[in-house]
Amino acid sequence: MVLTQILCNVCDIADLDEYHVETAQVKSDDLAKKILRVTSDHHRDYGIRIDDDAQLENGSAFVVGDHRLLVLTVIPDETIVIMPTDIDQMGVIAHMLGNLHKPIQVQDGTITLLRDPVVEQTLRQQSVPFQLQKRVLDHPMHYAHLGGGH
Repeated sequence: MVLTQILCNVCDIADLDEYHVETAQVKSDDLAKKILRVTSDHHRDYGIRIDDDAQLENGSAFVVGDHRLLVLTVIPDETIVIMPTDIDQMGVIAHMLGNLHKPIQVQDGTITLLRDPVVEQTLRQQSVPFQLQKRVLDHPMHYAHLGGGH
């Protein structure tokens, strides 16, 4: 079965107990894909093909039958969470990560990226505070988009 329409996020379904829910685990990198093949916890194979303007996320729900849903769950990733001490350090870190072409998430004054030994070593050498954490990423990591729309 090929699924083409995301119903919504499972968190937004008020009457979830009225559905039979299958789950399929995906990697956070898979959230950026528009075409994906998954196997549910019920051992059913599904194809997912979504429009370019749609975006997969942790908890994306698809209707697969009468009162049946398939919900995507993201496998936790090893991440580096950087906590810059000031705006100058934030700029230097952002420049370094951009030069390394690393996709990131910026939120609440922190920078999160997938674990990378080169980045870890560089952060230690520069005495930049960071933590290694296992995290479920709700959205895919992104590269900075500085140009106009396409």
